[in-house]
Amino acid sequence: MKHMQFKIAVFLFFTYFIIRFGWAWVIGGLLLLFGKDNRTLQAIGLGLVIFAVLISIIEAVKGYFSMKKMMKGDNPLAAFFGKDSTFSDTSMYDKFDFDEEIEKHTSEIFEMPEALPGRRCVERLREELNDSSTIEECVSAFEKECEEPIDPDEELLFECGTYPWNKNHFSFSMTRQFPDGQDEFFQVKLEVLYESDEANEKLFETAWDAQMKESIFDYIRRSKSYHYAQENKSTKIRIYITQT
Repeated sequence: MKHMQFKIAVFLFFTYFIIRFGWAWVIGGLLLLFGKDNRTLQAIGLGLVIFAVLISIIEAVKGYFSMKKMMKGDNPLAAFFGKDSTFSDTSMYDKFDFDEEIEKHTSEIFEMPEALPGRRCVERLREELNDSSTIEECVSAFEKECEEPIDPDEELLFECGTYPWNKNHFSFSMTRQFPDGQDEFFQVKLEVLYESDEANEKLFETAWDAQMKESIFDYIRRSKSYHYAQENKSTKIRIYITQT
């Protein structure tokens, strides 16, 4: 677990350093390179590089602890059912029927006209897949659904891990996110669950398609979680829709 958390922290640092604050260290590096004979330019360049490093560390630490807090169960259901979700006490998970809550929430969203494309997506996936479907079939079916975007701002998310609200089952999850017209998002989710074991407890992956140059489904099929899922039998498949 500690090794996984370290990998998350490193990933967050480089994400901030290279993408968000890349402009600072690039400009700083150029000033250091071409301003060798100018102390002022050297100082500015060094300051920009140091700024990029320090602010990336700060943002990575903040993001790391936010993610760690969510994984420990401060209020993980907010990630599925919105900021007003209850059951923030992790001791309540044993009494909580997550599948029942999912179906209730999905039924409510099905009644919303803006959610119609997501509803159709859920219905098609439920017709095609069941608890005996293989991981290959699940990924292929989800990929087919995403061939034509619902919205220009649609995004795809791949994430895997062991979370308390799944009663310590390992979750292999794919999400199709699109705007709900009210500054939030609908999320169509396909989640494949596996009994927790020593192998999957070490797996934690998260990736957005917007961060990739390749197809996210090619990335998924090369992932450690996908290879694990190919070699092990799932216990349950969930297909539902939520609203952030």
